[in-house]
Amino acid sequence: MAYLNAEQREELAQDLVKQKFNKAKWRLMKMDPQGRLVFFRNTQEVGYLMTRFELPTSGVTVTLYEHPGSKTNPETHKTKVANTMAQVIVEPTPENKS
Repeated sequence: MAYLNAEQREELAQDLVKQKFNKAKWRLMKMDPQGRLVFFRNTQEVGYLMTRFELPTSGVTVTLYEHPGSKTNPETHKTKVANTMAQVIVEPTPENKS
């Protein structure tokens, strides 16, 4: 597979930001069989959970930014995680010159 150019990277970012985390994660893992998870829901910035994927065959690094949140059921008083996708950054790897 060829490396993604700037237009394709922007299109990928726009598509991923509309999706929920798990759907975006599986889409990235299926895009590149040699892809790997660099870090998972790490808090490197205040107010964001960051997950990074490296896709060497596509020549990109994808970082998913999520806002952490929670929802509480008023009847059972159980709290569920309700993170929302805030931003997706798709950057070329050093090998990707396109």
